[in-house]
Amino acid sequence: MPKDRQGHARIKRPYNERLLLELIRANGAMSKADLTRASGLSAQSATVIVNRLVDDGLLRAGASVKGKIGQPSTPYSLDPDGVLSIGIKVGRRSLEVACMGFDYGIMQQRVQRYDFPHLPTIRQSVVRDVTQLLDDLTVAQRARVVGIGIALPDELAAWEATVGAPDGAMADWVAADLAQELDEIFALPVTSLNDASAACLAEIAVGNSLGHDCFAYFYVGTFIGGGIAIGNKLYTGQKNLAGAIASIPTSVSATGKAAQLLEGASLHYLEQSAEAAGLVSDIYYNNHARDAAAQAVFDDWLRVAAPQIAFAAVTAQAFLDPDAIVIDSSLSPDLTAQLVVAVTRAAHAHYDHRGLSGITIVPGEIGLSARAIGSGIAPILADYALDEI
Repeated sequence: MPKDRQGHARIKRPYNERLLLELIRANGAMSKADLTRASGLSAQSATVIVNRLVDDGLLRAGASVKGKIGQPSTPYSLDPDGVLSIGIKVGRRSLEVACMGFDYGIMQQRVQRYDFPHLPTIRQSVVRDVTQLLDDLTVAQRARVVGIGIALPDELAAWEATVGAPDGAMADWVAADLAQELDEIFALPVTSLNDASAACLAEIAVGNSLGHDCFAYFYVGTFIGGGIAIGNKLYTGQKNLAGAIASIPTSVSATGKAAQLLEGASLHYLEQSAEAAGLVSDIYYNNHARDAAAQAVFDDWLRVAAPQIAFAAVTAQAFLDPDAIVIDSSLSPDLTAQLVVAVTRAAHAHYDHRGLSGITIVPGEIGLSARAIGSGIAPILADYALDEI
């Protein structure tokens, strides 16, 4: 029997059950006849499986629809309460903890911002928030929580100086294992992901309305990160480092060390510029009106960041040949749209596309909560995905 890294037995539903659930997740409510045609199963098998999924609380029947011919048709959809999970995003500037439903919707969410991720404080906040979210569930809902997902940046301690933390204040992250600690406290399986990979997973699962089968994903947060989707599944590489776009160099160097993408294309530097101008950096993360001074600071950051992200996008296009480059961010939606436009212009104006199939750059569809949503989706996929994530 498969087990996770904490030793919990992972019991997957039978394949044909997961197949019907996946069809409904992808297409919305479907009747038994729809599911029979889409799955290739016999009508009898599909009916038996649907009835079992309804009995088990994973599907719920909608109102019957009367057709022109034959019996009324009953659509079946995922029951949000059928499977629950907890998603946790630990960032360099903020913490998000969310309770997720089987339809990948956020049921409840708690958000906390801070100057830097102080491990003892983060640990205390995570335990408090998860406890509160679990306590808010009914007894029946609590029994359906399948696990906890946690998304956090790789090598968090290495960014101490960059985020302005006191010397040595983040050193304890080197030996920290929050996943193991949460497993011991809550006795639930814990799935760990890189934060940008979690955001990419969210885009695959609840975004990507254009249906791109293969895409390179850029998430511009406090520090830029990325992910790769191949065959509409998250590809993490042999050492879970695939899509590490933050480490892409932005110049050729014969001496010294070339700068990395994270050094010019991360929101940390926008925040620094805003603070130097006497502005509150939070203004870029909500839909509040921004005055000319705030927009000017953003435009200055964009003039540096957009060409660098465009360079990385063209590089990703050359190596992966994806359907699209998807760019999302922690910024408000209007500023994310400005970012995508600027990157697209830079990619076409400043870089030679000979030998490439063309480059399509599109905005991500999740935004600020992408990393938390992805972390909450991961435990559900562990038991209900058709294949490994």
